[in-house]
Amino acid sequence: MAGGKETPRQKMIGMMYLVLTALLAMNVSKDILDAFVIINDGIEVTNANFMSKNEFTYNLFEKAKANDPEKVKKFYDKAFDAKGYADELYLHIEDLKKYLVARTSGFQNVEEVPADSLFDLKNVGSKDNYDIPTLVLIGDSPANPKDGENTAKELKGKINTFQESLLYLFDDPAEREALQLGLETPDFGMVNGVNESWETGMFYHVPLAAVITALSKIQSDIRNAEADIIKALYRNISADDFKFDTLAAKVIPQSNYVIQGDSFKADVLVAAFSTTQDPRMRIAKEFDEEGQPVYENFDNLDSTNVTLSDGMARYAVPASTEGIQEWGGVIQIKAPDGSWASYNVPKQTYTVAKPTLVVSPTAMNVFYRGLENPVEVSVPGVPTDQLEVSVSNLESKSGSGGNFKLKPGRQPKCVVTVSAEINGKKQNFGKKEFRVKNVPDPKPYFGGKTGSDNIPTKNLLAAQGVIAKMENFEFDLKFNIVSYTISATVRGNVVEAPCRGPALSGDAKTIIRELKSGQKLYIEKIKAKGPDGSIRDLGTVALKVI
Repeated sequence: MAGGKETPRQKMIGMMYLVLTALLAMNVSKDILDAFVIINDGIEVTNANFMSKNEFTYNLFEKAKANDPEKVKKFYDKAFDAKGYADELYLHIEDLKKYLVARTSGFQNVEEVPADSLFDLKNVGSKDNYDIPTLVLIGDSPANPKDGENTAKELKGKINTFQESLLYLFDDPAEREALQLGLETPDFGMVNGVNESWETGMFYHVPLAAVITALSKIQSDIRNAEADIIKALYRNISADDFKFDTLAAKVIPQSNYVIQGDSFKADVLVAAFSTTQDPRMRIAKEFDEEGQPVYENFDNLDSTNVTLSDGMARYAVPASTEGIQEWGGVIQIKAPDGSWASYNVPKQTYTVAKPTLVVSPTAMNVFYRGLENPVEVSVPGVPTDQLEVSVSNLESKSGSGGNFKLKPGRQPKCVVTVSAEINGKKQNFGKKEFRVKNVPDPKPYFGGKTGSDNIPTKNLLAAQGVIAKMENFEFDLKFNIVSYTISATVRGNVVEAPCRGPALSGDAKTIIRELKSGQKLYIEKIKAKGPDGSIRDLGTVALKVI
């Protein structure tokens, strides 16, 4: 049962076990037999150490899974499968040891043993008894060991199943073949003219002290095999990882030229790189439909504008041609096996532009009457405090430094014109037209409902009045409800109740309390006052009580 990677302590215990077994065959005294207690105690200490070391490895799996669940999960699950297999067999043998001690001590089962201390081998009085262990584990026929619960044949089957379960945690047959777990259970061969099985060779006519020690040794082999398996699984997590010595935040913008009103977008990531190993980079001239570089030989690509320093590559090219420019290529880093691993740099774009006028509203595409519309005006390369901004069809203007609030007049459009004095000469940067529109009507809501809808009775009774909401509008505006009328059919009669302001009048509340499920309530002639002072007719809300 010895494994391929035993510690000096394990080797010493194994040799002592073999020597003492030989001495027992020579019917030596009980003093020699008591030496098995020392060996068994040593093996149990080794088993406890194995369990602690294995727990440390499992903790490494836990940390690795927390850092990268997608990569680690497969090996994490297999490692804890191995733990389950090992714990199950280990505990089976522990129960078998207790059962043998109980039977040899005169009890029929473990539950009858009056104190747990009896299971300590040094406290067992009949350590030299070999009849009962043989009867339990082998039976009365050494040539044909019995099968069933608490037998050596059952134990052999469990060991073989355990070893197979561990090996098949690995998909690669070559990897399985390379693992030497030390859990084989071969027959002992011909002994005195009889083919002796593993069961008989291990446990037939062997005193209890030796049997318990042998079982403890098997437990040690189980923990040793478990350790080998989970270490091999953990190596799979990082076997092909590149080794880096530096982490740094990197920003990758989607565009290096953004028009106001659009959005600047960038990917921000933590990059790992080695400052002692520079990559290699080349620039491609052709790209496929998906933007990937097209090339046959990396060394034939262009490296003119590429510099390498501190483990990074930098692409720098003069911005001499106006318009959208494209670039991309391939970067290579040295893999752990010494080869160069290639990574495509998909087609990138940047814009080269002359200074131009940029005028855009900060919250909308039009100007709204009655509102102070915020506008930001800038010209690339010109300080905003030097800009002169004039606007047609304007009721009022406030602000400075490129940020203004414009309140348009009654005409259908406004024209924004921008100029600045540069090098003593006034330069006009152009103009931009904006449509002028009235603020859209808000929607009336009653009890959280608008338009034609159903309303639960509890929501109806909880409603306090009508409110006006602006929907899908960039400004935070408030419309005040001026008046509305509540109407419904109550006891066969159509009744109405006018309301001033947003709150329900007393008569309106009386009507609402009379309504039953299935009846309809109408909120009509809803009028609201906007921020420009105009009165808006918001129509009708029709609600069915449910």
